[in-house]
Amino acid sequence: MKILLLITKGEIGGAQVFVANLAKGLKNKLCGNDESRVEIACGEGDFLFNFAKKENIVIHRLKSLKRSSGFFSNINFFFSFISFIKKNKFEVLHLNSTNTLIGAISAKIANRKIKIIFTVHGLSILDPNYEAGVIKKFLYKLFFKFCFLFVDKVVFVSQNNLDLAKKIKLVKNGYLIYNGVDTDYLSRDEARKFLFDRMGVLDNDKFLIGSIGRLAYPKNYEFLISIFDKIIEIEPRAHLVLIGDGPERGRYEALIGQKKLENRIFLLGEIEMGTRYLKGLDLFILPSIYEGLSISLIEALNSGISVMASNVGGNEEIIGVNNCYRLDDSDDFLNVFNKIIDVKVDSYKNRNNYNVRRNEFLAINMMEKYLDLYKKYYE
Repeated sequence: MKILLLITKGEIGGAQVFVANLAKGLKNKLCGNDESRVEIACGEGDFLFNFAKKENIVIHRLKSLKRSSGFFSNINFFFSFISFIKKNKFEVLHLNSTNTLIGAISAKIANRKIKIIFTVHGLSILDPNYEAGVIKKFLYKLFFKFCFLFVDKVVFVSQNNLDLAKKIKLVKNGYLIYNGVDTDYLSRDEARKFLFDRMGVLDNDKFLIGSIGRLAYPKNYEFLISIFDKIIEIEPRAHLVLIGDGPERGRYEALIGQKKLENRIFLLGEIEMGTRYLKGLDLFILPSIYEGLSISLIEALNSGISVMASNVGGNEEIIGVNNCYRLDDSDDFLNVFNKIIDVKVDSYKNRNNYNVRRNEFLAINMMEKYLDLYKKYYE
């Protein structure tokens, strides 16, 4: 069985980490079978290429595959991907981003027998929390429903997204497979030394809050910045680090300056293997507007640190209801924050059935479920 994992961009991000974890697991599982192998294909971005080189996994650069809604760009990918599939003769095609859905049509034209899986990593524009006009949402829904005619199985990463997709009649049925991670963490002391060196600040027993993600609209970091002065009132030692970069960086820097929090909030930019430093945090916060199933939140949970998040997507499925707050509700946020840092409250691990939850999001479990799905539709 020859499997291709296809994603639009190869840059660092949650879906790319998913592809890397899945590819690594599949490679290790299939290595004893000369006729079975996994390969990756993507457009621009170096994260997946560096990963594939390290793991000795075949990867293809598809120059025509771009994050674009432009007609000519998508037509170019449509025709070039037909040739690519004919040449490489994959039996299973696993799509992982919206722009790759056009590839489902191309693949079926090139090879009617190819089995196609599409993982919905988040509903994006179709999510009710996403601010977009009715017409735009309607057109995107039509696009998805049409492309799904060429997909053999649609997989969702959270029960929340699967239920919502059924509710809006995007799909009649779907398959649920939780994301899984396989992360090595530095010790707390090593991680804190690295983070505070990057911040240019002495530790001095500070309460370090952090998050990892693109500085972009969906991650909603402006909410965290806007209420950080109230967080300081509850925890005077609080400092915030955001690991990642993106289009909103300039706006966040301006907001930090307006609130005179330059000595409290630090934008560290992209850090290679940034999740290795999670143990250096006292609390991880994910304030997203919408999510599928956040890789970074799972990695934070598995690191053993305290976590909290907005009650969107699959966040409650990862960390439990008690550690989620109502989206953009500052009062509820501060209430949950206060409970988490209150040492009088029962331990975080006990309140979350920590070990049970952690075992649900292991990379090996995710890989086995996808492999079963491939075999089912391939055979």
